[in-house]
Amino acid sequence: MLTKKSKNLPQIEGFFSPRSPLEFLGYTIVSGMIPLIWAGQPIGFIFVSLFALVWWQIDRWRTRKQAQRTAFSVNKESPRPAKGLILLLSPYNPMNPSLKDEKLLKQLLDTLLNSPQPQAADFDNISLPSSNLLPQIKAIEYHIQQGSLRDVWLICSESYDTVKGSEITAAILEKYLHFQYGQQRLDIHTKNLSVKDYDYASLCQLGEKIFREAGYKDEVLVADITGGTKMMSVALAMACIPPGRRMQYMDSQRDWQGNPLPKGQMSPVVIDVDPILY
Repeated sequence: MLTKKSKNLPQIEGFFSPRSPLEFLGYTIVSGMIPLIWAGQPIGFIFVSLFALVWWQIDRWRTRKQAQRTAFSVNKESPRPAKGLILLLSPYNPMNPSLKDEKLLKQLLDTLLNSPQPQAADFDNISLPSSNLLPQIKAIEYHIQQGSLRDVWLICSESYDTVKGSEITAAILEKYLHFQYGQQRLDIHTKNLSVKDYDYASLCQLGEKIFREAGYKDEVLVADITGGTKMMSVALAMACIPPGRRMQYMDSQRDWQGNPLPKGQMSPVVIDVDPILY
């Protein structure tokens, strides 16, 4: 980032380490007055006392000016309506203790995902309303209600060896969005949107690719960093550093484990770093 060219005015610190002719003159005067103090000359005491008082006043003034230039306030604000929404997904967690049986959950998920026209009961069976997908559902709901959302990108993690990814989470959410809003209301993008666990560089590059190839201006896209691991959120946030790009997170009431409460209020909060960076 380029900064405004400043005048090369003498700095009072330069009187002890001169870098310009004026600073060297000040250095000479100060150096000449110090021996007068040792010699008991009143002028030396008067000069050094005045010099210290002036330095203190200049330092106070400079500190206030710097504070005015760097001060900013943080307030919670809802994001403007988005035409495109980028979401991070974690492995599906229904939260319901009765669904901790992996065999039972797999059976219910297979029924849902293999159904050409799933019903509300199919989503209730996997406890979708109280799952870790609730923030993503609420994020889409908010922008749908604004009347402008058209595209949704679902970024998930790959499954391999003993690592459980979130491809199934993406499939569940895609099924739900088509059930809730119809096949034509939203374009759900999932192809080539998965990254390996801990591959944060690829995730950042993927976010950058979405912004560049989405067909929208950056200002009408929003990256929601609520889902995924904390490092996944940071990686996607890095792709939102260029000016004009926006992020949001879903602010909600949470339990002692940090999970959102199903009955708590949940709303998106915009993260705008442009005033700080630019």
